[in-house]
Amino acid sequence: MKVSDKTIVFLGKTICGDNGLMPYKSGPQLVDYFYEFGSDDVYDGNFPTRWVYTEGKVSSYNNTNELKNIIEKAVDVREFVNTEFTVEGVVKKLNKFLSFDDYELKVVKGTYKVYSQKGFLVETDSVSSLSCEYIEDNLVKCKSKIKQGDFKGAITNARTLVEAVMIEIVEIKTGERIDGAGKIEKLYKNMKKVMTFPDYSTDMDKTVKQVLSGLESISQGLAGISNKSADRHANKFNTQKHHAKLAVNASFTFVEFLIDSLEYQSTKKTP
Repeated sequence: MKVSDKTIVFLGKTICGDNGLMPYKSGPQLVDYFYEFGSDDVYDGNFPTRWVYTEGKVSSYNNTNELKNIIEKAVDVREFVNTEFTVEGVVKKLNKFLSFDDYELKVVKGTYKVYSQKGFLVETDSVSSLSCEYIEDNLVKCKSKIKQGDFKGAITNARTLVEAVMIEIVEIKTGERIDGAGKIEKLYKNMKKVMTFPDYSTDMDKTVKQVLSGLESISQGLAGISNKSADRHANKFNTQKHHAKLAVNASFTFVEFLIDSLEYQSTKKTP
């Protein structure tokens, strides 16, 4: 997770309590705060100004997985018990800064979690947990639209999900932001390259080749049915319930495979 310098400055002053949004933390308390994130600092006579120390610590964790944990600890509701401060006040102002970094804090069962603005839960251990909630939310939306007879809207949601997952994967693998605009087939080719998916090589089982080749068919077919029948364009196709269900079910199978593959690569460190 990486944020801007302005966000780092704001986080530093917030965590140490210098901007009036959180309880004041002394030097020893700040040392203890970062201890669980691997810091081994000692509070002594050479200790810098509190906000300088805090800002420096936050900056040192920028572009690492721990930054997400540091932010979530700052908005832990337990930090505000028996104080005059409210976690909602901190979240509201912090989200204004995080929005420029394409992140936001959302409450999940009473706990604030960092999300990317595409809807992905930012996690440090597992890619599948990173995207599970986002995928489930989209599945509920798609099924709801099908039930309501909004078949075009369901297909649009399904395509948006596939695009969002592929964009996220490319950005995770490359560490760079990409422009999501363009053809979904081109996006798939880019994603396939960074995921080092094989071109169905000869040493691969024939049945596995057949299944994997279906991925490209799904991406191409989804682009076509979306353009012809979804509400992205003038309706050129008499969209029916079974068309919407086919697009939605294929999309969810597709993204689950991509996320499982990314998790496998992250765990095994191999394609």
